[in-house]
Amino acid sequence: MTKREAFEIVYRQLAAEYSASPDAFTKPGFSAIPAPASLPRGVRGYIRAVPFFMMACTGNSVAVLADKRLLDFLQRLSRDVSDLHRMLEFPAMLRLDAELRKYGYGIWGSEHFFLPGGGLPEVPMPEGLTYQWYDSESIKAFYPNERFRMALGAEYDPLRPDVIAIAAAAGNEIAGVAGASADTDRMWQVGIDVVEGYRGRGLGAALVSALSRRIIELGRLPYYGTAVGNLHSQAIAVKCGFVPAWAEVSAGKKESESIEKGESTI
Repeated sequence: MTKREAFEIVYRQLAAEYSASPDAFTKPGFSAIPAPASLPRGVRGYIRAVPFFMMACTGNSVAVLADKRLLDFLQRLSRDVSDLHRMLEFPAMLRLDAELRKYGYGIWGSEHFFLPGGGLPEVPMPEGLTYQWYDSESIKAFYPNERFRMALGAEYDPLRPDVIAIAAAAGNEIAGVAGASADTDRMWQVGIDVVEGYRGRGLGAALVSALSRRIIELGRLPYYGTAVGNLHSQAIAVKCGFVPAWAEVSAGKKESESIEKGESTI
């Protein structure tokens, strides 16, 4: 899979989710789109309801899907920033959060997403560990899952099922897991969780590399999401051949501010 092919898949996906043209994510400019009455088919599996607000930035291309009451404010905000990518910086986010709170919402999440930059390199596996693959059935042995929440769901989720994983073990102890959820039929999101005592040995990158290359072999697109401030996770993505692709900001009800990744009410 080429870098261009990966990005085209994502631009089409975002266009469907934001009720926009793919050009909204490739050409400089700001698009503010009123949220539809119902959720479109084929959205990523963790989007469970029509968003009150969500924003995607691919550089100086920014698209926002929002309740119609926010549209005038968003247009003013876009004109006040010196460059559109600054819509995701603190001053603009502070103003946005204050506006959302008028309606009982607030910013609850911001993530950077990465896509394959071309052929993904093989990252060597650390020695002294054993490795095991899991498919969509055998992966259920991890449920209920509390230890590896960044790699797998807490339990089976039919809307974004865990479909493949690879685990590393030292004897009977699992040292780390990389897993993927089928967020759409084509896009599988990669997650990684390494037990503290096994970090710093390159295990996370090795597992992500093996999993991502297997996903491509299966004809799917691996994509990698991580918090804006999680530089270690971002470094793993880069080491495995991923490149920055887009950033997203979402909103939730005030009482939902502690929602964990992947459990958004949007």
